[in-house]
Amino acid sequence: MKKSLFIIAVLCFSLSATAQKRGKKVQQPVYTVTPQEAMAAYDFALAEEILQHQIADLTKKKQPTIHEEELLEMARKSQIRLHATEQVTFIDSLVLPKQQVLQQIKLSQECGAILSYADFFKTKGGNECTLFRNELGNRIVYSEANEKGHLRLKDRSLIGGEWSMERQLTGFEEEEEDNLNFPFMLTDGITMYYAAECEESIGGYDIFMTRYDADNGQFLAPENIGMPFNSPANDYLMVIDEFQQLGWFVTDRNQPADTVCLYTFIPTETRRIYNENELGAKKLASFARISSIKDTWKDMNVVNAAKKRLAEARQGKKNETKNRDFTFVINDYKTCYTISDFKDPLAQQKAKIWLETQKEYEAKTKELNSLRARYATMTEVQRVQIAPQIRLTESAFERLAADKLALEKEIRRIELNK
Repeated sequence: MKKSLFIIAVLCFSLSATAQKRGKKVQQPVYTVTPQEAMAAYDFALAEEILQHQIADLTKKKQPTIHEEELLEMARKSQIRLHATEQVTFIDSLVLPKQQVLQQIKLSQECGAILSYADFFKTKGGNECTLFRNELGNRIVYSEANEKGHLRLKDRSLIGGEWSMERQLTGFEEEEEDNLNFPFMLTDGITMYYAAECEESIGGYDIFMTRYDADNGQFLAPENIGMPFNSPANDYLMVIDEFQQLGWFVTDRNQPADTVCLYTFIPTETRRIYNENELGAKKLASFARISSIKDTWKDMNVVNAAKKRLAEARQGKKNETKNRDFTFVINDYKTCYTISDFKDPLAQQKAKIWLETQKEYEAKTKELNSLRARYATMTEVQRVQIAPQIRLTESAFERLAADKLALEKEIRRIELNK
């Protein structure tokens, strides 16, 4: 009997405790910032935590969670890119109205030009679009709205004094709602930077890089260039001047409407990322945000030299005339003037052979022209005597022309596939 009473008492106590637990609500964490504020502070882990709670709460209430899920995906992508923040030396920052940016970027002539779409085409539309024109002035790459109002990248060539029909660039696999804008080509004629609002962006516009595949006639799958260039805000135009060794990019992070910050940096050939274990999470986030350009200064000799180049560019000081031993057109975007302008070692070797062939070709051209001029003033008897020599010279000239053309094609193929 006593044992039965004991069991009943235990059961009653357990039921009472269970009822109390059911009646007690689980305490939800209280956050003092929004997910957007956490992301703006580059605390993407906190943003993810907040959003997960918000999604769970909205799901219980049977309310839509699409917006929160999109932000959650953005926070996760940003966290991944934060860990791969590139080491970049910034030497200057300038806050200015968005419409004044192009006037502040002082490019070398060899790098082409960045122009306003509206100014180039003399139209009132496309004020937000930019246009790249190569050094030779016979090729343009620009952004233009399609029939649905979304921006796409296109190009045209100048042929016989007239611009060709526009052609949409391919290889980007853009979604219908994507916007592509602000193109810039490097002097190699292959590498292009541009900005896009798309699924791979971490916030508004992000800057991407792609390369042209000459074999397939289209651009390769683009890569998001990551932090510190990209951010949860809009990041626009990337421009690199290989002759002045200066780079610029534009962002509206931490800026009011229609205002941007133009950063100047020192471009590098290889990408190096920060060691998060050495820096710590907070310092890494500071570099990714570009909290202080002075924090990026490691070698003051390098920084001061870059600042001097920037000051000279702003003052309109002309660069030293580039040494030009010859003119070899690789494509519409790149022209080589010296052997060192070729990036591929094999192309350099072939170019030396081409130079010798070019000299022979020019000498043979003069010889043939001279023989033909003499032939025109000779008597019939003299013409019969000189005709075999002319035919031999013509044959040699044709062989040289064919060899020169084959070399040119081979050099272009090697250099473009570098």
